[in-house]
Amino acid sequence: MAEIKLKLKTKPEFPLEAENISPDKFAGKSAADIKKLVVYHGNEEKSLGDYFDVSGAGGEINEMKIIIEGDLSNVKRIGEKMTSGEIVINGNIGMHVGNTMTGGKILVNGNADDWAGAMLKGGELEITGDAGHYVGAAYRGFWKGMQNGVIKVHGKIGNEALTWVNGSKPAKRFPTLICGSAGSFLGIHGHGGTIIVEGDCDRCIGADQVRGTIVVKGKISRILPSYKKLGEIKEIELMSGEKIQGKFMEYSGDHSVEKNHSKIDKKTGEISNSSNGRLFVAV
Repeated sequence: MAEIKLKLKTKPEFPLEAENISPDKFAGKSAADIKKLVVYHGNEEKSLGDYFDVSGAGGEINEMKIIIEGDLSNVKRIGEKMTSGEIVINGNIGMHVGNTMTGGKILVNGNADDWAGAMLKGGELEITGDAGHYVGAAYRGFWKGMQNGVIKVHGKIGNEALTWVNGSKPAKRFPTLICGSAGSFLGIHGHGGTIIVEGDCDRCIGADQVRGTIVVKGKISRILPSYKKLGEIKEIELMSGEKIQGKFMEYSGDHSVEKNHSKIDKKTGEISNSSNGRLFVAV
C-alpha cells in the first residue's frame, strides 16, 4: 500500500480549505507534485506545501493511505468527494471532513467540527472523539442527506445529525450512524436511515420521520407526543437485516404530519400504525 505522510507545520490563522487532501487528488503524484496542490487560506490561493511537510508518493488510488499529523481543527473539507483509499488523521479536524464521499475510509483520532460526513454517499467515517452539529446531514437547500455508508462517532454528536437521510432496502442503500450520545433533532425528516445511539439523546428525536429506525440504548430527554407507543420488545431487526438484542420500548412515528401511506380513521380521528418510522428506547 502506498503511504503518504503530511505533517502540519503551523496551525492556519484562518480556516484552510483543503479539499485536495484526498487519495483521488494524490493518486500517481510525487511528494513534489502534492506540495503544489492548491489550498485556500481566507481569500488567498496557497500551496499545500506552504502548510504541510509531505513525504512518500501516491500510487493506485485504492491502495493509498494518507496519514496526517497535527492539530487540524482549522483545516476544512479533507476527504471531500473521496471515492477510495484511506485517510488517517491523528488530531482534531475542522468542518466538512469526508463530506459527499462515496467510498474509502477516513479515521479521525480526535474530535471533528460541524458537518462531518455531510451527505455521505458511501464509505466509512470513524471519529474516536466527539463531533459537532449536522453529522451526516443534508446541506441547506438539499432534500437528500446521507444516502449510504457508515458514520461512527465514539463520543457525543451535536444537533440535527442525519437530517433528510435517504436509504432504500431494494437499492441496498443502508445509511447508518452510530454514536455515543446525541443532541436534539436527531434524524429529522428521515427517509430510511438507521441510527444507533449507545447513550442518551436530547429532545425531538425523529421529528417528521417517514421511514427508518432509531435505536437509543440510553434515555431521551423528551419523546415527541406524535410518536405512538407500541409495546416492549426484546429484538430489533434493522433495515440491513442485522439484529440488536435487548429490552426496548417500541414507538412508531412521526404521526404529526399525515404521510402518503398513513390512514386516519374518520370516526375516531386516530392514525393507524402504518408509518414505517420506528423508534426504540431502552427500558
